[in-house]
Amino acid sequence: MSVKLKAQLHVHTKQDPVENIKHTEKQKIDFAAKHGYEVMAITCHNVFIFNEDLRKYAEEKRILLIPAIEKSVERKHVLILNADVEAQKIKTFNDLRLYKKNYPDCLMIAAHPYYPGPISLHKKLEEHIDIFDAIEYSWYHSKRINKYNEKAVAMAEKHEKTIVGTSDNHLLPYFDETFSTIESKEKTVESVLKAIRDGHVTFVSHDQTLWTMFYVIVKMHLLQLIKKISLR
Repeated sequence: MSVKLKAQLHVHTKQDPVENIKHTEKQKIDFAAKHGYEVMAITCHNVFIFNEDLRKYAEEKRILLIPAIEKSVERKHVLILNADVEAQKIKTFNDLRLYKKNYPDCLMIAAHPYYPGPISLHKKLEEHIDIFDAIEYSWYHSKRINKYNEKAVAMAEKHEKTIVGTSDNHLLPYFDETFSTIESKEKTVESVLKAIRDGHVTFVSHDQTLWTMFYVIVKMHLLQLIKKISLR
């Protein structure tokens, strides 16, 4: 007997040191609960913010909160699920490989690997494909513009990696635009991660309008600029 769990595995919150995020962890947990989510990972950039208070708060909302981080590895973004504070020290792909060896129960996801820019893995994904358990299918696409996700899917198929859909959520209104459903034997971190490794994942990803894509990218850049100015 298995359970199907609606999951959002890539979420940024107000504590993120890189992004200018309006909503707190608990506000995003509340939103997830209202939209039927049962599994969630808060993945702030380079900072591990999971704690027992957040775990219990999520549990009260019937959400399994997975300890996680989005780590910059040689400037490339990698999601680490079932992480701990030691993950903050990772800087290189050798560090990442060693971390996985020392923490075999963690799960590595290649974040938006083929989207333009230096923060995406690009060729580094295939160079280090053995490290990764899954590859992300990003919410940021339209019906006509989706070649970056298509390349990610092709790479996943080539190397028999799981595809997970996420909203890479920065702006709350777009939280539910892409999500995964995980068929897991139990609602536990260990069981959910095993289900992902074994490929028991489907996802829904809604096409965005070109206007939405333009609006989101401009707003995020403006918010980040405001944050940089405020920190001077």
